[in-house]
Amino acid sequence: MAELELSRVSKTYGAFNALRDVSLKIGDGEFAVFVGPSGCGKSTLLRLVAGLDPVSEGQIAIGGNDVTTRQAGQRPVAMVFQNYALYPHMSVYDNIAFPLQMERRSRQEIKQEVARAAQVVQLSTRLQDKPAKLSGGQRQRVAIARAIVRKPGIFLMDEPLSNLDAALRMEMRSELTQLHRRLGSTMVYVTHDQLEAMTMADRIVVLNGGKVEQVGAPMELYHNPANLFVAGFIGSPPMNFIAGVAGSIAGEAMLRVEAPGFGEVTVPYDGSAVRTGDKVTLGIRPEAVTLGDATDDSISFSIVPDIIERLGLHTIVHSESGGRPFTALFNGDPRLRPGEQIHVRVPRTQIYLFDQDGVGRSRQIAA
Repeated sequence: MAELELSRVSKTYGAFNALRDVSLKIGDGEFAVFVGPSGCGKSTLLRLVAGLDPVSEGQIAIGGNDVTTRQAGQRPVAMVFQNYALYPHMSVYDNIAFPLQMERRSRQEIKQEVARAAQVVQLSTRLQDKPAKLSGGQRQRVAIARAIVRKPGIFLMDEPLSNLDAALRMEMRSELTQLHRRLGSTMVYVTHDQLEAMTMADRIVVLNGGKVEQVGAPMELYHNPANLFVAGFIGSPPMNFIAGVAGSIAGEAMLRVEAPGFGEVTVPYDGSAVRTGDKVTLGIRPEAVTLGDATDDSISFSIVPDIIERLGLHTIVHSESGGRPFTALFNGDPRLRPGEQIHVRVPRTQIYLFDQDGVGRSRQIAA
């Protein structure tokens, strides 16, 4: 049993609150990803779970056992760091075996466990090599194998792919996902890259300013962001935000919003917390924008492309609308030119509504 539970955990450094009242439960065998911008507290939270730093307040339990005051070596966890932390003078075999040697395991047991771990990470033929002979991805696999031999209840990974190039990161994302499936272990993974979070996680924990903004499955956060921060952080390119003023109710579960540069926009609405005259924010994901005029179930407006990024599969258009930057993502390679006005439309069901406090108030969209 390797369930992780945090109860009202806080961490302060003098007058600075790195983490504030974090409560969270991660299930046995779950792949959870902590994501957020630099300085949000995600690595600090991982270090508290690992026992590398003491908590200021709160409780940490692993497998139902309180480990809040236990030292790192007494906790059923193994950590994989960003910088690999390999011993350059040792072979791959000895690097993997090191934790077991420190525990004074028998030579035969160490040999068996190293062979098993090396097979899992596909390094069985490289055991006699030194780290200098390995690629960045292979070095990271050695670090993971060293964690595997400890047979931890929870794997903790602190931005393990950030030192790799784009191609290797993509390869290692796939390998880590497959590794999780093979081992069935609980994994807690820290990254600032929301693409890694979306593609790898069973659940994502979005952190900002030392507090949890939202927890949920990747597509739940994408379709139903709790607030403006999550809406802007999850999704690439990020969501467009348009300032507006709430008007009158326009039929069942619909609200009129006056948005400069867009006119009157009717959007889905959950029927609470927004009153006529309130300042609100509309959200439009770039991928919800298509070329064409309005239909009964969509709104239409014009944009003038400033920069066009042609990626083959997609084309990203950067423009301005209502006095603010506006990004659209189109499939394929439409014939567009900078400076030439185009007409676009967005389905009403794909327009998000946030109240004056930045809380999501749109009708729920199925994840």
